[in-house]
Amino acid sequence: MSQPRSDWLFLILRGLALLVLGWALGALYGLTSLGFLAVFLPISGTLLGFSPQRATAAGWMTTLCACVGALLTFSQELSFQSLIMVLWGAYILGGLVGNAMFPRRWRISLQAYLLLLLMAVGAGMAWQAHPVLSDGVFRAVGARIARPPQSTWLVVTVSGGLAGLLGGMSGLGGGYVLVPALILAGVAPHSALWLSLWLMLPMAMLAAIASIRRSAPKWSQEGWLGAGAFLGGAAGASWALSFSAGMVVLCFGMAMTGLAFFSWRVISLVQQGGERGDDSARGARH
Repeated sequence: MSQPRSDWLFLILRGLALLVLGWALGALYGLTSLGFLAVFLPISGTLLGFSPQRATAAGWMTTLCACVGALLTFSQELSFQSLIMVLWGAYILGGLVGNAMFPRRWRISLQAYLLLLLMAVGAGMAWQAHPVLSDGVFRAVGARIARPPQSTWLVVTVSGGLAGLLGGMSGLGGGYVLVPALILAGVAPHSALWLSLWLMLPMAMLAAIASIRRSAPKWSQEGWLGAGAFLGGAAGASWALSFSAGMVVLCFGMAMTGLAFFSWRVISLVQQGGERGDDSARGARH
């Protein structure tokens, strides 16, 4: 039996809404390489009705699609090089050390403090980028983006190890730590963004596969999200490539400040809910 016309209309409208949502998240990721799970999980749970496991799987799948779309766009200017292998190794080693040395029970508290620091760093980057915009918002026509030289392997190793260490300790790493560290060390903003995207590609792939195996995704919905994220990632990377270095830093700083604040508020609400639950349990015992 064929479905009523109203059902088809609902499915089409829902698919378009998911496509737009995926595109918006993917564009943000392609422009900044900043993870958006802290924003996606509440949206998918409250508005889309996803279970926590399904929301996590959909979030990582969306991240992976956005990352692939962005890297395919960046490949027009920058090609794979051995520095990426160095970055992967340093990040994994730092993550293992951080996860082993820091107790998991303190992770939420560390996340809250680290997010406050990231808010300050993002605001500082946006403020420092403002004077540079006197050179223009867009890159000069015909100007090429220089590949990071192989001599920067030490900077990449230290920055990747720091991102992995903080990621293993708190769960907050990746572009939130890597891009500011690379830019502070003198790496060009476009190259820092490109390296951050390459860093997250295998991580997003493994996380997406693992979380999909633990959940039951409905590809009639997640497929729209993934397609939108792929297109959005390509669009965001195109904007990043067209922007000047100062504009890339400004966009990154503003996005990191906003995402870090949102994540901090979510963690604060979770901690408050946990404290109220503990108080209720103690009251019940008495």
